[in-house]
Amino acid sequence: MTAPSTSTPQALLQTNQLTMRFAPSYQLGPVDLRLAAGETVGVVGRNGAGKSTLFQLLTGNLDASSGEVHVDGHRLTPDTPRIKRLIGYLPQDPVLPRWATGREVLSYAARLYELPDIAQRVAAAEAYWDCGSFRQKPLSTLSYGMQKRVALALATLHEPRLLILDEPFSGLDLNHIKALEELLTTRGSKGLTTVLSTHVTAFCARLCSRVWSIQDGRLESIEPWQSLGQVAREQAIETRFFAPPAALVSP
Repeated sequence: MTAPSTSTPQALLQTNQLTMRFAPSYQLGPVDLRLAAGETVGVVGRNGAGKSTLFQLLTGNLDASSGEVHVDGHRLTPDTPRIKRLIGYLPQDPVLPRWATGREVLSYAARLYELPDIAQRVAAAEAYWDCGSFRQKPLSTLSYGMQKRVALALATLHEPRLLILDEPFSGLDLNHIKALEELLTTRGSKGLTTVLSTHVTAFCARLCSRVWSIQDGRLESIEPWQSLGQVAREQAIETRFFAPPAALVSP
């Protein structure tokens, strides 16, 4: 009789000793993460703590000083576009071509992703993010909130297995905040993984199965989490956020 396998399921996202050195006196990491399919994980921390830098490393948009990032079991490098197609990314301040229209940007991205039924996929993304009324207008003429919705449509167009969102709720009105929350819930039920940063503790408390904090270049899990209710989760984030470094407790 063959013994049952005790191997750990392959992680969708895994980092090994991921480190970014900025100066002799400061670095981010080393970071060792392991995210399973279907997880929605939050990252919190003060401005300048390193959240955006971490996301740039996880998406391959910034070269680490040392360490590795693996997505779906494959190492992410600058010359692995096939692996990068598994990722969707919303930067904190998306930079879109101001002369182009939202429709042009989405159509171009759909071709890069080699998506089938491009017209239908683009139309569905525009409909979900309520971009139809301005899809033919240059992005330079749109409000910040409108441009943010185009950027969200761009990040989610190909239904990426790994979605990384840097402050995704900022600039959205209540209707589109609800649409984003519904999308993240649906992604989890489909086995798709999401990592997001936000300064709004209520979003993390409602949506995330785990939350990490960044302080002094260290990424640490906020515990306990799974056993807490909404209010207690918010309080746990605030306690960690305002705690001095010496009071932090390792996971």
